[in-house]
Amino acid sequence: MSSTYSSTGPHIHSQDSIARTMWSIAVALLPATVVAVWLFGPYALYLVFATAVASALIEIPFDPDRFSLRLPLGDGSAFIAGMILGLSLAPTSAWWVPIVGAALMVIVGKYVFGGLGNNIFNPALVARGILLLSWPNQITRWISPVDGATSATPLSGLDVGYLPLFVGNIPGSLGETSVVALLLGALFLMTRGLISWRVPVSVLTGAAVTAAILGIDPLFTVLSGSLMFGAVFMATDMVTSPTGKTSHLIYGAGCGFLTVVIRRYTAYPEGITFAFLLMNGLAYLMDRIGADPIFGQVEERKRRVYRAVLLAAAVALMALLAAAGFIGRTLIADRYLDAARERSITGAYPQATRVAEATSYDPAVTMYRVYEERRPVGYFGHTTVNGYGGPMQVSVVLDLDESVRSVVVGQNSESPTVGTEVRTSGFLAQFSGFDPQSRDSLFDEVESISGATVSSRAVIRAVERVLAAREEAVHEDVAVGMPADSLADGVYRGSGRGYGGEIVVLVTVAGERVTAIEIEDHSETPGLGDSAMHTTIERILDAQSLDVDSVSGATGSSRGLRAAVEAALAGN
Repeated sequence: MSSTYSSTGPHIHSQDSIARTMWSIAVALLPATVVAVWLFGPYALYLVFATAVASALIEIPFDPDRFSLRLPLGDGSAFIAGMILGLSLAPTSAWWVPIVGAALMVIVGKYVFGGLGNNIFNPALVARGILLLSWPNQITRWISPVDGATSATPLSGLDVGYLPLFVGNIPGSLGETSVVALLLGALFLMTRGLISWRVPVSVLTGAAVTAAILGIDPLFTVLSGSLMFGAVFMATDMVTSPTGKTSHLIYGAGCGFLTVVIRRYTAYPEGITFAFLLMNGLAYLMDRIGADPIFGQVEERKRRVYRAVLLAAAVALMALLAAAGFIGRTLIADRYLDAARERSITGAYPQATRVAEATSYDPAVTMYRVYEERRPVGYFGHTTVNGYGGPMQVSVVLDLDESVRSVVVGQNSESPTVGTEVRTSGFLAQFSGFDPQSRDSLFDEVESISGATVSSRAVIRAVERVLAAREEAVHEDVAVGMPADSLADGVYRGSGRGYGGEIVVLVTVAGERVTAIEIEDHSETPGLGDSAMHTTIERILDAQSLDVDSVSGATGSSRGLRAAVEAALAGN
């Protein structure tokens, strides 16, 4: 029985196929691969092609019909995705990383969603994201192509010029270093009509404009890291990118914008992995908003304008919410900061009941005295220093004898791979036992972490600063008793020499305790000295001791008030 098939014409047959397209991309990747082998040696070839071949082999059980003796690598989609993943690895990645990465890419990135054409996210980026979160040291341990020594990348602080960035003789992922090799691949793909110029150009433009707004060198931003590699071979993925010309521009600009924002405001110096994955998830929305209507679709054109207006309103609302949150966070920043510090304190002193500000002659150091009930048990110093990636907050807990009990590294912008190892207990334990007298030997005796020397020395400098501030303050502390238990209930007058003259106080004793201190007369500076005296009164009443710290910036007034109370209790 014969069957017929009829349809309207005309029909134009294209010679393109999935396999032809994939192997064309492989050709475009060859310049970057050759440069990677030239710079980092033959092991780079293993990393790239082990990932590619493993990806193809792992895909066979999931879709065996794509493979045959004539096509042992199938349609090439898994192989090419593997090449892209391999080129995103560090040249020192362990031998098993390509295999694990290939499995993650095929299973989690591709077939969880149904296979080729159904995946929402770029499979190579999915695998790289999981590797980055699970084994960061394996895929971000960089070496110099000159001498093979461990080195930072340009995004992590390596000082290089534009020419090395363009040629590629710098540390980085295998496929990202040479911009000229990537441009050759992009030119080949555009000539073949396999990618549009809109996506890579909008990615680079979005990144450059965002960098300029944030005060970052736009040209450095475009040439450094994996931005060029991602713009050419990742953002242009046919499955996970939008289809319309307008949506291409929106999508690419979003990729560039998010990349720079992640680089600037998170602990990840690269940024494209998570930036591009986020935009993959928005690709459908980009097509809904920016898809180009075909001829005659008047209503669709109107709906597109309507959607664009709704999007602009949503973005404006989000901006207002973000601004409100920023302003609100700024107004109550001290509360959050104190809460974070108190967590550090209670980690060292679980029974601590309160803290009171202690004397510090270094304005960069905030010092507190820690109490259990009314008994002082130690000190807590907090300061901020410049690390490798930016400001680093360091807290130091001291015993009552001024020796270091523990060190906590708080908010920082150090490298998430090596730099953040300064937060490990092995490194921080080295500070235990140091005191103001032995602080000069910190740099000699505390061993820095290999590959994170700048970060390590920043922590050492912070601990030294806190100890130095405490060493100066301790000489100003008064350590005398408060013999209220030997006095009858009553009110006693005493005076002491303050910063501006004589301070006269009335001290009330009841039940062998000092219950009130009233300032009868003084000549201290309004708004500073008088405020410091009231703070000192609160500390004395709280501790039932004169052994309390002076108020920073008003030491003379604080000491005069304590001297007046001491004189009153002594009966002078």
